[in-house]
Amino acid sequence: MRWIAGGVAGRQDGFPVAAVDTLSAGDVFHGAYALAIAEGRGVAAAMRFAAAAAAVKVTRFGGRLGAPTRDEVSALLAGDRIAAS
Repeated sequence: MRWIAGGVAGRQDGFPVAAVDTLSAGDVFHGAYALAIAEGRGVAAAMRFAAAAAAVKVTRFGGRLGAPTRDEVSALLAGDRIAAS
């Protein structure tokens, strides 16, 4: 994903996970991005958080029911492997 903030271009690659269902991945991404911005994170940090949230989401089936917890997103950001569930 690419963005421009403050005249500076940035890029956030997706996280390598075994995707099983992409339903609601975009919703999870946008919600996580909005949360991160509301918490005061910069654009780059918010994009990373949102990408991680969406990555966790696609490892499981279901729309809303497949949405990750903050702990699951934090685990992926910390480098833990995410298994499909």
